[in-house]
Amino acid sequence: MMQEDFLFSFQDNEKLHNGTIQRKLKYERMVSRSLGANPDDLKNPIKISIPRYVLCGQGKDEHFEFEVKITVLDETWTVFRRYSRFREMHKTLKLKYAELAALEFPPKKLFGNKDERVIAERRSHLEKYLRDFFSVMLQSATSPLHIDKVGLTLSKHTICEFSPFFKKGVFDYSSHGTG
Repeated sequence: MMQEDFLFSFQDNEKLHNGTIQRKLKYERMVSRSLGANPDDLKNPIKISIPRYVLCGQGKDEHFEFEVKITVLDETWTVFRRYSRFREMHKTLKLKYAELAALEFPPKKLFGNKDERVIAERRSHLEKYLRDFFSVMLQSATSPLHIDKVGLTLSKHTICEFSPFFKKGVFDYSSHGTG
């Protein structure tokens, strides 16, 4: 009877282990397929850009919102965020992750924050900030996005859970909302 129990548990364990391996191989094939043959994609699985900005609101409520395009492996989504939301995210997360304090965040402007040239420059600086932000978070051992975390699968869900800033429908008040 003991030998049968051992054989049963050994076979179950082997099936379970093989199932885990098969799921892992399936995931690796999926990642390989979505990333292509470019090894840089493995080092930088998150692509982020701010392709444009739009003027929203009227009168004293007039403001610019930046289109943030995020691609994680094979998932792409877009959110619109105003500068103040970037600033809030930076202030909140640098308290939690000290290594973010070293990142250069685009300064607040008292004057000219509706000037086209200033906004275009801010767009460029915010894009660089987000790229540096993810670079730091992917390398930081304290980050939930750390590349070497066991069992971590980067996805849209993982990014949105990390910070609501990246979640569609959050902070959306304008006609350019991402809800």
